[in-house]
Amino acid sequence: MTIKREDVAKVAELARLELGDDELEALSRDCRSILEFFEAIRDVDVKGATPTGALEHPAPAREDRVDHDHLERQPAEMAPDWREGYFVLPRLPALDGGDDAADGEA
Repeated sequence: MTIKREDVAKVAELARLELGDDELEALSRDCRSILEFFEAIRDVDVKGATPTGALEHPAPAREDRVDHDHLERQPAEMAPDWREGYFVLPRLPALDGGDDAADGEA
């Protein structure tokens, strides 16, 4: 697979990056070099290779269990308004369709 300058320019545009001609050319060259390296790795024959130490000694896993948060105070005690297990917040004026919503003001 080859990376063309146009491909890099398109990705830069999508990422909203402004790259000069020299930067585009250098980045295209770097991307091509990285892909060539991955192709070389893909062609390596690993049949019969011994696993690394990470596979021989996996990290211990903790028990998968659900714990409740042990808060000093319950959220309902701290909330200015709490109904049926939810925080209640004031409605935003923009959602009411008033004059402020048309002006884009909050």
